[in-house]
Amino acid sequence: MVVGLIVLTLGQIITAGTILLRSAPSLSLEYRSAAVGIVSVISLSGGCFAWYITCWSKKMASTQPALGIAAALAANFTRLALPLFVLAFLQISTGKGLFGVALKNFIEETLVASYLVLLLLDILLHMAGYGMDIHNPHSLDDHAAETQNTLLS
Repeated sequence: MVVGLIVLTLGQIITAGTILLRSAPSLSLEYRSAAVGIVSVISLSGGCFAWYITCWSKKMASTQPALGIAAALAANFTRLALPLFVLAFLQISTGKGLFGVALKNFIEETLVASYLVLLLLDILLHMAGYGMDIHNPHSLDDHAAETQNTLLS
């Protein structure tokens, strides 16, 4: 689980640095830095919490499959809820006042890019098998021995 959290954090740092260095002539570096920092906190908190829930759900999926599936769905909702809420708020706002149109567009682009990078890293971590600390009360060897004893009896 720790490897996944480190990978997600490093992925967000690289994404934030790349977006921050991108030239946006209509925005000052100060506004870009603040926007990237806030978006990084939003997307990374959702991604890390979802990764924690996913690892936890894998542990229970071997003994309680329905609860494992519910927890996996909750992890997906957790990863998506806060960024989606922020995007909905930005879409509803007119871009006047607190957010200028350029800053609003920059925040939206940064949020979508950060979410997609963290989602990709989450998928790659699952494919690589990280977070597979499944505690199975019956290991395969124990299960094979029980099956063999049952067949011999």
